[in-house]
Order: sequence, then C-alpha cells, then structure tokens
Amino acid sequence: MNKLVLCVCVLLILSMPLSAGLLGISAGVTGGVENWKMDVEGAESQSLTAVGITATFSPPIIPLGFRGDIEYAWKDVETPLGEVKLSDVFIMVGVQYSIAPPLSPASLYIGAGYEISTIGSEYAEYLTDDPSSLTDNGFLVYGGVNMSLGLFAVFAETGYGMIFSDDNNYTHIPLRGGLKFSI
Repeated sequence: MNKLVLCVCVLLILSMPLSAGLLGISAGVTGGVENWKMDVEGAESQSLTAVGITATFSPPIIPLGFRGDIEYAWKDVETPLGEVKLSDVFIMVGVQYSIAPPLSPASLYIGAGYEISTIGSEYAEYLTDDPSSLTDNGFLVYGGVNMSLGLFAVFAETGYGMIFSDDNNYTHIPLRGGLKFSI
C-alpha cells in the first residue's frame, strides 16, 4: 500500500507543469482578437483587436490555480448612425486547472471565471440613453496550451464568454496568445 501511495505522489509531481515556477506565480502580456456576437442593430458581429495583461497563481504540486486578466479591445465600425468606435474593457477573475505529461514543457489548461465588462462611451451612447448601465457582468470559460521556455512561457488559448446587460446581452469568443514570466 505504501508503494502505491508513493507511486501516485511521484506521478502527481511529475505531471505538474514545469512552467509553474518556484512560487507558482506568473504574469505576462496577451494579444489577440475578441469575436463578438451582439444584439445590436448594425453591429451584430464584430472582431475587435485586443491587448491585455494576465497573472496566475498556481501553488506547486497542485494543478488548480487562480487567474486574473485585464484586457482592452477596440475597433471602428460603420453603423446606420455613422462611424462608431467600439471599445470594451474586460476584467476576469477565475480558477484554472492545468495538466502536463510527465517531464514535459507543454501543459494544457481549462478554466472559468467571473467577468466584468465596461463598454466604451461612444458605443454606449448608441446602445442606451442611460450611461450608468455601461458596466455589466458575465462569465468566461477558456482553455489553452502553455509551453515553458525556462522562466518564460508562451501560450495560446480560446474561450467562450457571455455578458449579461439590462439592454443587450452579448457573447464573445477570445482568441489569444501571449508571453508569461514565471517566478
């Protein structure tokens, strides 16, 4: 029985992502595209350019971690009311589960989180007459691959998010890549 417990512990340690770093903290930059589907006439589906920062805390040996993201997305769009600048700031806080083959620099991860979205003012005037309803919340589920390069790691991910608004609900599918530094 003791040998079985020891084997399970060794396999768990070997399957821990190598990119976790000594303290399990990583931070970095992201870039990509936010594909939106909105219930707004003239702007039903848009792809916005997005940049952001991300931070993850994954304690060593435990494949479950916490993640936070801040992202800004933008695009100029021609609508029936003229040119409108779409902009959105997303803040996401969530949990993430990672798994890696033994001694591999690559790891896969999935996660889910609570998201807050703040719509840019010019677009908000097009959506509603009430500027106080510009910040809404929702959820994001995501998954990706992380490739460790020593203290640095590159990653690529996608997901599905839904923001709930009093006036309009919308979904977004992020396609992101980035670079993280682990300590």
